[in-house]
Amino acid sequence: MKKVYLLLLGFVITGSVNAQSKVEIFAKENTEKLSEILQFTESENVQVYDILLEKETEFNVLRKKYGDDKDALKAEIQKLNPIYNRRLKDILGKERMKNYHNYFKAKYSVYLKSKKTKPKYKKLRLAATSFFVSTKGDDSNPGTINKPFKTILKASTKMQAGDICYIREGIYHEIIPLHETHGKKNSPIIFKAYNNENVVLDGTELIKTTWAKYDSNIYKAKIKKDIWQLFADKKSMTSARWPNGNWYDGSVWDKTKSMAWPEKGKSVYGHHFNQALALINEDLTGAIIIVNSGSFKTFKSNVIEHIPNTNNFKYDTKRKGIKVHFSYEGKVEKHGYFLEGKLGLLDEENEWFYDTKNKTLYLWTAKGKHPKELEIRGKTQSYAFDIQNSSHIKIEGINFFGTTFNTYESNNITVEDCNFEYPSYSKRMLNDLSEMNVTSMIMRKFDSKAFNIIRNCKFEYIDGPVINMNGSNNIVENNYMHSIDYSCTFKGGYTINMLRSTDLLFRRNTVHTAGTSEMYKAGIRNTIELNNLSRSGYLQNDGSLIQISAKEQDQSQTRYNWVHNSVKQGLRYDNSNLPNSRWGENGNMHHNVAWKTDRIFFKGDKHFIYNNLSFDNRLNDLIVSSNLPIQGRNYETITRNNISNKFSGHRTKPGKDYPVPGVVDHNWSGNFKNADIRSQLRDPDNLDFRPKKDSELVDNGALIEGKEIPYLGKAPDIGPYEFGDVNYWIPGFQDKIASTPVPPTESKTVKTDADLMWLKAYKSDSSDIYFGNNYESVKNASRNSTDFKGNQKNNIYSPGKLIAGKTYYWRIDEVTKKITQKGNVWSFKVK
Repeated sequence: MKKVYLLLLGFVITGSVNAQSKVEIFAKENTEKLSEILQFTESENVQVYDILLEKETEFNVLRKKYGDDKDALKAEIQKLNPIYNRRLKDILGKERMKNYHNYFKAKYSVYLKSKKTKPKYKKLRLAATSFFVSTKGDDSNPGTINKPFKTILKASTKMQAGDICYIREGIYHEIIPLHETHGKKNSPIIFKAYNNENVVLDGTELIKTTWAKYDSNIYKAKIKKDIWQLFADKKSMTSARWPNGNWYDGSVWDKTKSMAWPEKGKSVYGHHFNQALALINEDLTGAIIIVNSGSFKTFKSNVIEHIPNTNNFKYDTKRKGIKVHFSYEGKVEKHGYFLEGKLGLLDEENEWFYDTKNKTLYLWTAKGKHPKELEIRGKTQSYAFDIQNSSHIKIEGINFFGTTFNTYESNNITVEDCNFEYPSYSKRMLNDLSEMNVTSMIMRKFDSKAFNIIRNCKFEYIDGPVINMNGSNNIVENNYMHSIDYSCTFKGGYTINMLRSTDLLFRRNTVHTAGTSEMYKAGIRNTIELNNLSRSGYLQNDGSLIQISAKEQDQSQTRYNWVHNSVKQGLRYDNSNLPNSRWGENGNMHHNVAWKTDRIFFKGDKHFIYNNLSFDNRLNDLIVSSNLPIQGRNYETITRNNISNKFSGHRTKPGKDYPVPGVVDHNWSGNFKNADIRSQLRDPDNLDFRPKKDSELVDNGALIEGKEIPYLGKAPDIGPYEFGDVNYWIPGFQDKIASTPVPPTESKTVKTDADLMWLKAYKSDSSDIYFGNNYESVKNASRNSTDFKGNQKNNIYSPGKLIAGKTYYWRIDEVTKKITQKGNVWSFKVK
């Protein structure tokens, strides 16, 4: 397949219609894709676009002239191709020209796959094939284990349903476009790390340059390619900003430090005053401002007027996308903001700035190190896998660094056992305020059948949401996600945006530390179960760890979750909070535990709120709204088998004045009992939420018609846990080893009758238990040691009566069919 692939490419992109608009689309789309791969400069972008436009226009003229005479057309195009290729080579150089040809070869391969008649060499392959890729390989090889390809891209052009691409250990910097690529239900196309080797898809490139001192703390250097995120020894540097804030000391999540606040009385929308601005000795005109303008709303714009060392500036309020939420209208002093995009804002360690005009990079390293002592890398890629109009593809066991994946109009795509470190980052450093490229699985129609899966993955240090997903019947299961979205500018205040995902299962995920208002934004008929969610909403107003709006409440299932330690609400059925606005109905909220949040809060009607525990929240603990004019009446909502210190029908006022509306029975209410939930539970401060043996909760609940409530004894217990159960459900991500010890490790308030409980490892069959009073002894114990207490399938172990004042150590090893995973040593002290 020589350069004939260019012959038919016009038919692939433009079809039989030779309209100029389609020619322009062809040139534009391919220039953009090539620019991502080959890192064009602005000048190169323009030149390549012009050549592709000219070439495709001329080729279309030939196609019209020769019609079905493919041989004549081929001969004419083969005369012209070398001319255009020489022009492109003069711009791109020899090496990049090779990648240019590889790009179009891949597109031609996609075209062949879409044809009804497959090429002859495809017909000869009657069985699935394994291809191998290695950084030591060569793309001229056959792709065997002994003669592997060098690039994943090359392997992808060879693959069909049932094939597996095994990727050997190493770092790969490439974009793999999978367009019109289809596996089958029982024969997917698979890309996976070979034999659990460490495979890294890296969206960054090593910066090789000469550094010089800019001032006493800052180094500078010229670079050739634009970058929008900078790394030193694999740690992301902070884009120069005011006020300061970064991931590593946690200051970015404290908006009292990482945001500035317009001075009340002087400031107005678009013109902010702040006395600390007077200390900045640089003209901030052109800087980027990020503003939290109310509930769920954060926008970005440019400063349009500023004088150095003055206390005020003006910014553009007419830019598309700027909106102030009604909750903050006329309250500009609440518009928390920060500034980026100016060298004068670079004023502390681990900050950086890039001047796009003269391609100069500035960096303040930690502890004054010279950059040549560090591995300095820059992000030059958004997506490693770009999957479009494809199906039945799996990506397994791969580490992504500074890059991620994107799927569009594709179904049955599975991403499993992968790690994503710094997957997405805005391009604001390039003064690009467009929507950032984030991890996405998007269908053109939100209710299209998707069946996409993200399972057993880790996502960490993310600018933007973790995932933007729509379509129906998706699964997001057993993932660990943290340190998410310090700017909150992507499509509203969502950490995990499932608003347009119908019939989705969000199960066994641990998510913590996020800036956005809503940690999980639910779609229609979502099942949200066994998740451990905490520490969210730091950088926006309003919000909830689980947010379910009016339309999405019907038939939703929110169950067996822990939501805790958040500055926002724990669980919420919401509506627009305006008079006579639509409210939701028929939601199911049960067997959840909420503590140290604002509250759990339910608007609407005809809901089923049962077997929940809520305590130690800042406002009332469990609120079923009785605010008829704007939040729904809840006349027919059933509130049953719940335990809480403060029940109420009002957000802040007591339940005795604002009783919970609807059908309310078989609940345990601390404010009416004049008691605390701790009088009924074993040890909630150490995560043991089970009823005490003599508790009023035991067998004092009731069933709900049409709802399955599992129970032991004569009747359901009040609350989310059953007395006497041999298993203790613990939500969240199941790691390779046992986790989430109960009591928490290093606790000093454990009771003398405590049981030991834990979250079992992913795919564990049973657990080996080690317990003793000496750290080293427990750490080194084997099944032959006295500290070994046995193997069991359930996750509760009773060590017997514990001695007050004594420290104990324990360890859980998880046993699977193939391996025993040794656990960490945990400790606690008995009070």
